Amino acid sequence: MAGGLSAIAQPVVRPVPDQLVELGPKAFILDDPTLQLTFAQVAAMPDSAFRLSRQQKLNFGHTTSRIWLKFHLDNPLNESLFLLFMTQDADYVDLYTISETGAVAAHHSGMLRPFENRYFLTNTVVLPLGQRPRTVFLALRDDNILHFSVLLAPVRPVVEHLQEETLFNGAVMGLMLVMVVINLFVYGLVRDRVYLLYAVYITLSCLTFLSFEGLLYNLLWRSAPALNNGRLYLLITALTFGAAIWFSMNFLRTRDFLPGFYRYFIGLLSLVALTTLLRLLDVPGLERIFYGLTLIGFLSLLVLGGRTYRQGYRPARYYLLAWSFYIVGAMTSVLGLLDIIPFTHLWVVYGYQIGAACEATLLTLALADRLQTYQDDYQSAQALALQRAGENEQLLVRNNKLLEEKLQYEHHQEPLPVEMRNLLRTMKEDRDRIRKLAIPTLDGMLLFPVGDITWLEAAGSYTTIHFSNQRTVLASRGLAEFEHLCSEGEAFFRTHKSSIVNLNHVVKYLRGEGGQVVLNDGATVDVSRRAKPDLMKRLVGEE
Repeated sequence: MAGGLSAIAQPVVRPVPDQLVELGPKAFILDDPTLQLTFAQVAAMPDSAFRLSRQQKLNFGHTTSRIWLKFHLDNPLNESLFLLFMTQDADYVDLYTISETGAVAAHHSGMLRPFENRYFLTNTVVLPLGQRPRTVFLALRDDNILHFSVLLAPVRPVVEHLQEETLFNGAVMGLMLVMVVINLFVYGLVRDRVYLLYAVYITLSCLTFLSFEGLLYNLLWRSAPALNNGRLYLLITALTFGAAIWFSMNFLRTRDFLPGFYRYFIGLLSLVALTTLLRLLDVPGLERIFYGLTLIGFLSLLVLGGRTYRQGYRPARYYLLAWSFYIVGAMTSVLGLLDIIPFTHLWVVYGYQIGAACEATLLTLALADRLQTYQDDYQSAQALALQRAGENEQLLVRNNKLLEEKLQYEHHQEPLPVEMRNLLRTMKEDRDRIRKLAIPTLDGMLLFPVGDITWLEAAGSYTTIHFSNQRTVLASRGLAEFEHLCSEGEAFFRTHKSSIVNLNHVVKYLRGEGGQVVLNDGATVDVSRRAKPDLMKRLVGEE
């Protein structure tokens, strides 16, 4: 390699007016695994001691070495030059510039250095080179993955880039914060914890984004650079991942629809928590395992959304679209950073931000669609309730008329026995009031004839009530609140910890360890082993 470098003309970088010039392909690279080399020692080495890079983006992976970069510059422009350092998480960045006169200028920055060391007080590191730089040395060190690009430009394109980045990041953050406020407001109205979980997830996503962009350092702890050691970012990312999984399982009702997936995600969360804890305890080399687990988790959420949608849960369609945008956006940025696709287009540079903004918007639409689904079910059930109320009112009128005629006959003829009169009075009182069940919903209280309820199904802290017209209503109370329906003399029976069945609608019993009952609307409900004996007695008694 040394002979190859001496045999060819050494690459010289020249700035272009109003443009950012990529320095990666013209960088001379030297690894210092000992961390002992000084600038004077490195500057005294010939170019043949370095290896020449051919990469647009410089990727050194997870290295413990100090990486030295050397550039030869020629500035035909009559203005000062700057290096734009396109990564926010390098721990130490040291710049040494040798001018045409031989003068040396040094500048020290990085995430573990005071924020005030930066030439521009922004999250993006900008390094000044002066007007006549001849040779530039960069020394870089990071405890995590060292992957970055270096751009050369005069001040105008640098400022334009910083302004564009600030506006874009601000727009994304503003949109995500609006989504947080909207969902907290909806949670305050309907008290559905899914909206609260989503607000928590988006808030943590904002913190992850701010930490990734170096904005938390800028905004919150300028005087405490030690907080940027990578562990805090890992912790925030782990909490965001956990919030995403927990929100998704509640939104998609994974425990009810796909209990196998529910157990899978609980195990995955446990592994992520263990990996995070070990890394916080300074166990090295766990970053790849951590990010591998999170990648598996996000891809698994896509599969979960698809399976839930195929089971007929309509709000899962927006969920699928949202996660698709997020994963495509994140993967686009990663592929750009890895030089697989050009890291020049807006959709590549800001892929993660665009994906996160689209995800936040679409998931809010998914939650709105979920609320609309419950509203549609409520209106359908209410229409059936009005229909039944009309029918019962007609029946009540007929029965009252018959009772009045009987009482008049009783007044003019020989009196009936006391028992018969009491029975008639009781029948009259029963028909004077139509029995209905008060069902608290997200919109208020719904009164519904008990006989039209086929079964009740637990849905976390809520209850899904199924009716004879195959529609459902989500009651804002747990299943235990309807336990009174199973009292003696009632037609309802608790077949399982998560279900109560109206025995008047049972058409078949399927044998098994606990078995199952089939209802006249086609639904199949599990029976627990403990409830089976009492159920069989009730069914035999009904017969």
